[in-house]
Amino acid sequence: MVRGRSQKCEQMRGSISAAIDGELSEFESILLRGHLNRCGSCRAFKADAQRFAMAMRVAPLEPLSRAVTVPSRRRKLVSLRVPVAAAVAVSMIVFGGVFESLHSSAVIHASQPSGTAFDSQGLRFMQLQKTQRTTNQLAVRRAQTQASQIPRHPGFQP
Repeated sequence: MVRGRSQKCEQMRGSISAAIDGELSEFESILLRGHLNRCGSCRAFKADAQRFAMAMRVAPLEPLSRAVTVPSRRRKLVSLRVPVAAAVAVSMIVFGGVFESLHSSAVIHASQPSGTAFDSQGLRFMQLQKTQRTTNQLAVRRAQTQASQIPRHPGFQP
């Protein structure tokens, strides 16, 4: 029981400090007054704290012997942002290149019939087919543009 009372007094002493600074809500003030009516040690603490706070408030200010400078945190954050961003960009490029090289070699091996290798004629033939497909697609697009029959996608606003 004594232990619970000391924890309650510790909480109330924090409230006493807040009350002296005018930072207590109305509800907290009512709770504090009720506790102070029952607890003599907290009443004594409040009286001591009020005397100390009043002495500090009326005491003259001491002049400083030297200027106080506080380092700005903003400079450190700005100075760290650039190297961190650069490191992230480099790591993304490196990991992207590794992933792409692994993925592209897997695609080439998967599309290749087993046991055959690309020869220069086969490669030229594949490039020619791709060029022809691209040329055909461009011709269709040009004809659609000239006829103003470009297909519109849902949500497209001219």
